[in-house]
Amino acid sequence: MKVIFIFLAVVFTSVVSAQEYKLDKVLELALENNHNIKVFQNNVIIASNNADPGNAGMLPQLNLNGGVNYSSNDTKLELLAQPAPVTIEQAGAESVSANLGVGLNWVIFDGMAMFRNYDKLKILVDLEDLKTRASVENTLMMVISNYYQMASAMNNVKVSKESISITNDRLKRAKAKYEVGASSSIDFLSAEVDLNTDSVTLINSKAQLDKAANNLNQLTGNQLPAGFTISEKVDIVTKMNFAELVKQASSNNAQLLNAEYSMLSAEKDMKIAQSGYSPTLAVNGNYGLNYIENEIGNMLSNQSLGYSAGVTLSYPIFQANIRKIRSQNAKVALLSSEEMRLNTVDQLNTDLNNAWIDYEKNTAVLEMEKRNLKNAEVNFTRSRELYQLGKVTNVQFRDAQLNYLRTQVSIVNSKYQVRLSEFELIRLSGMLIQKE
Repeated sequence: MKVIFIFLAVVFTSVVSAQEYKLDKVLELALENNHNIKVFQNNVIIASNNADPGNAGMLPQLNLNGGVNYSSNDTKLELLAQPAPVTIEQAGAESVSANLGVGLNWVIFDGMAMFRNYDKLKILVDLEDLKTRASVENTLMMVISNYYQMASAMNNVKVSKESISITNDRLKRAKAKYEVGASSSIDFLSAEVDLNTDSVTLINSKAQLDKAANNLNQLTGNQLPAGFTISEKVDIVTKMNFAELVKQASSNNAQLLNAEYSMLSAEKDMKIAQSGYSPTLAVNGNYGLNYIENEIGNMLSNQSLGYSAGVTLSYPIFQANIRKIRSQNAKVALLSSEEMRLNTVDQLNTDLNNAWIDYEKNTAVLEMEKRNLKNAEVNFTRSRELYQLGKVTNVQFRDAQLNYLRTQVSIVNSKYQVRLSEFELIRLSGMLIQKE
């Protein structure tokens, strides 16, 4: 299954630097090297190999047959003769027979079962292809999610370092005031505690970053080099059209197409089962050499070279209700496949509506976070100025600092959540990938 990516018609340069990878490049590596994707692609190859007329029973079978038999027996023969019967006895009388020939067997009619089998095998190729596509979509969504998790962890590290820098500056000021007696040790000790807290946060953020990088690399088949980084930039779509997404999903969603092709396969199974009520007509032929040699007897040797041909018509009158049961079960399986298709339609509608709710919620949250960031930044800048002038307490400045840093983390995470919501809607609509 060869696919090309559709990212809302946004095209980026794959690699920004030697070690920084953008999302489309990471997705390309995953598509080429992910082990689960390769397994599903191999299943498509197997299904394609099976979709052969010979595998459906449409082609004749030609066999080369040969054999040699030898026997040695104590033999006593009594032959009718005049005026009196003749008796022949021999110990260890030898007999040799040999044959060599080419045999042909061809079923030319079996109630159309062979043609229906062939049609089913071709459907199974499309079905495996759709299963592969669904697997590819799920894997790529995992890549996208882990990519943004890593980007979020990178931002957390950056924010943690910024927090340490701010707190370290505060510590220096508090220490200088304490040393000249301008303040008590409380502010100095409080700044030391906050610096240690920020340092622990940085350690945890780095650990999360390393784990996110490992998870992302595993999804690409470990194709990313040591020390790689990714781009933190994220482009948000201006506005998605829900009606268009629903329309595309009805004809392109992989799970829905999978259910429809499963129903087609069940229909073929029912027709194949019905073919069991028809007679079978086969032709056969043989061309070969037969040779027999006996040490005693009326016929001491015989050799024949030639061909034979025949036609066989068979019709099973009673098969212990096997045909009836097979046909009944095929009908029930077809009904089940229709129910599964309807369930898939219902589930798709539910997933689309829920994904749209998440998308609108995340978009609204992002807008609020943008306003919060502006307010938090103004508040922090003002608090920092007042702190340096000694007009706000240590605790008030720390609160403003934490609020500002938390808002920085929140707005970045909100952007990634919006982007993930967009990709989920694209996946459900069947537009994440398409065959080339």
